[in-house]
Amino acid sequence: MGRFHAARLSEVRNAEFAGCFDIDKGKAATCAREHKVRAFDSLDDMIELVDAVSIAVPTSAHYEVASIFLGRRKPVLLEKPIAANLEMAANLVALADSNQTILQIGHSERFNPAFLAVEKGISDPKFIETHRLAPFKGRGIDVSVIFDLMVHDLDLIMALTGSIPTRIEAAGVAVITETIDIVNARLEFPNGCVANVTASRISVKEMRKLRVFQKSGYTSIDLAAREAEQYLTASQDSEDFHQALLFGRMGLPDGRAIVKRKIEIPSGDNLKFEILSFIEAIQGIHPPVVTGCDGYNVLKVATEIDRLCDEYLMKI
Repeated sequence: MGRFHAARLSEVRNAEFAGCFDIDKGKAATCAREHKVRAFDSLDDMIELVDAVSIAVPTSAHYEVASIFLGRRKPVLLEKPIAANLEMAANLVALADSNQTILQIGHSERFNPAFLAVEKGISDPKFIETHRLAPFKGRGIDVSVIFDLMVHDLDLIMALTGSIPTRIEAAGVAVITETIDIVNARLEFPNGCVANVTASRISVKEMRKLRVFQKSGYTSIDLAAREAEQYLTASQDSEDFHQALLFGRMGLPDGRAIVKRKIEIPSGDNLKFEILSFIEAIQGIHPPVVTGCDGYNVLKVATEIDRLCDEYLMKI
């Protein structure tokens, strides 16, 4: 993942990519050569010469590395999940707060152009359904699919509802690896919204879809293809209603029509948008979009889903 961060950092114009560090000196040298930056010999060398840092290390090292920089009041963009456990996550959030330092968590789907295009139009979701399916790749298997893939959708769902779930049900199984490979969870939120969340890393085809239902209509987002469409209700005096009749859209008993809208999605890259947003947060243009608290809440829900899956496995 670090090489992707390096590639995007080299493209930004509102910050200077100062250099990189990797415990594998060969990887650090390759990165430095490709992007014409410095390969630091140690984190101590790096911390003296940078204003902020993007951390893309194994989850087990998140706490150790991030705490070094936060302790020196250096803003941190930290890959997801925030930490290996809730205690470490809470300590990172507390350290960032006590040092008044930015901690942004790398839930990059929050910056997916398709999600950004529809997010503001979703105000009161009542039912959410997500599918995040991926073929088996043989990497990232030290953690379950919950922490590897599902956390992306947990973050999106909690961003849309503006809350954490009050009730969680979950079941999952290990099929190829020693950890959970496929999982389904049902989440209930304070406003009555229900979310059905499925994640798999052993599927034949890739799928990253999010569907949101609210009183005003239905929104479907293909996060992989970066496409989105909406089905909205239109009253008889609206222009949309007459267009709906023209195309034979179905009518409702109260005389309204259902209108399909294809959403125009601007081009862009999730990770680059995420990095640009991090830099803007440092510059004081806006607060971090995905805060340390957001990362903690996602990890808290993911940890509970993991616990419920363990209970489920004990029964079968």
